[in-house]
Amino acid sequence: MKRFFDSCIWPKLCYLVDRKLCNMRLLFIFGIAIVNSIQVVGQTNTDIFLMELPNTQSSWKIETITNISQDPGYDSQPYFLNDTQLLFAGNNKGQTDIALYHLDSAKKEWLNTPTLGGEYSPQNIPNTRAIAAVRLDTNGLQRLYRYEGSTGKATPTEMFQGLQVAYFAAFDERELLASVLSEDRLDLVLIDLQKKTIDTLLQNSGRSIHKVPGVNSLSYTAVNDEGNHDIYLLDMDTKESFFITELPIGIQDYTWLDSSRMLLGSGTGLFVYDTFSDNDWQRVGDLSAFSIKNITRMAISPDGTKLAVVAEPSAITPAAVVQSHIEPFNKRDLEGFVNTFSEDVIVRRFPNKVLYTGKNNLRSEYATFFDRTPEASVSVIKRISLGNTVIDEELVDISGKKYKQVTIYEVNDGKIKSMTFIDDIGFEGNPVPIVQEQLDAYNNRDIGAFMDTYTDDVELYNFPAVLFSEGKKGMHNSYASFFAATPNLHCKILNRIVIGNKVIDQEKVTANDGTIQAVAIYEVANGLISKVTFVQ
Repeated sequence: MKRFFDSCIWPKLCYLVDRKLCNMRLLFIFGIAIVNSIQVVGQTNTDIFLMELPNTQSSWKIETITNISQDPGYDSQPYFLNDTQLLFAGNNKGQTDIALYHLDSAKKEWLNTPTLGGEYSPQNIPNTRAIAAVRLDTNGLQRLYRYEGSTGKATPTEMFQGLQVAYFAAFDERELLASVLSEDRLDLVLIDLQKKTIDTLLQNSGRSIHKVPGVNSLSYTAVNDEGNHDIYLLDMDTKESFFITELPIGIQDYTWLDSSRMLLGSGTGLFVYDTFSDNDWQRVGDLSAFSIKNITRMAISPDGTKLAVVAEPSAITPAAVVQSHIEPFNKRDLEGFVNTFSEDVIVRRFPNKVLYTGKNNLRSEYATFFDRTPEASVSVIKRISLGNTVIDEELVDISGKKYKQVTIYEVNDGKIKSMTFIDDIGFEGNPVPIVQEQLDAYNNRDIGAFMDTYTDDVELYNFPAVLFSEGKKGMHNSYASFFAATPNLHCKILNRIVIGNKVIDQEKVTANDGTIQAVAIYEVANGLISKVTFVQ
């Protein structure tokens, strides 16, 4: 393989005449395990995450990302058809098929007629409306097929008879570069579909093959002597290959940001390599705040404004789920907002007045709200998190008019399953002193002083509205026995929200050497506590 000595549009490539002479070995570990080279081995639970790229050359601040596949199975190998449509290999009820995601409508459709096999690495064949994809059949047959038309529903045709293609990239409608199965390795071949010829370029190739934007070149990876992957450039005019750089240890995937910069992911980090710079891979962004891990494959939209990454979803906290619905609300992104809720979401006015149920009704309500309200935003003042429940004190700004509200969110399986609003009703006085008085009496185990803080008809509920105690007498008997049996009783307030006549306390209770946490919502009337709702 010829090294690059001649003049070049990439100054760094001219400098990197020989990889072994350039001391390009990276002395840091990026932390991703090496993935098996063969297409379908070692599939994990991955999803496709979409985000907007910031218009900056250095540090990237990613504002929000969207999981566009939302599947428990294997979703990978994204490819932008254009700036508004993204292809990927997606899990379709346990079957891997060709998915087409529409960015404008946030809708997903399946392009191919399902078979017993699976379709992988879907890409457009340049200058046509056809799609190429690798299909692995249940009998082990692995071939590259052409799927005609915008829907791909026509019977696929084998693009090159008998060739076991694993990974590929098309240069145009005639030539493509592919890694093909050969014994226990991958070999890199250049395929001419018109002439029906194959030119084997090297053995032990990798899986990341790309058309370089803006130039007549393809890039590919090859396994070096140390078992890591080097990136090479194949000039399609001269058919000569030139070494670019070495990928970090354990990394197999990258993509091109433009004609001179490459991007890769490692763990939750994003790294850029600039062929015009003498620097190695530079960290430009981090996605750890978005509950993902182990970034692998990536794709950039043709206009360079959107990035799709393949990653594993990590355990997302209820607080992160709740936080994820705020930004799309503030951006008036209806679908992004609605997609954070479960299909059977319940929306209430506290304590249990149901306003509406279901995701479709939520979409309709907020579509009307956005139409009627030119400006609206919400920000979190204070947050209480307990188990799958998140309670936010929020500042709402509607066309310049600001007010406070509290919202109780219940989260299940990564979605908001209920949303309960507590309004800041007019209340003269301060509800905090009487609530603090009952807390002090509780910690002193003074049953008389404790009960003096409650009304005669006090009611105790479990959220949202399950009554379990009514009136002072029963409450007195229960708490008197509890105080007597618990000499080391103590309640500590971890967080407190006050709205109208309500005090919402996150409490840590120590009793008989054990601790529990709960949230108590105290409602005050005429200077006494008239109702308590417990969230556990």
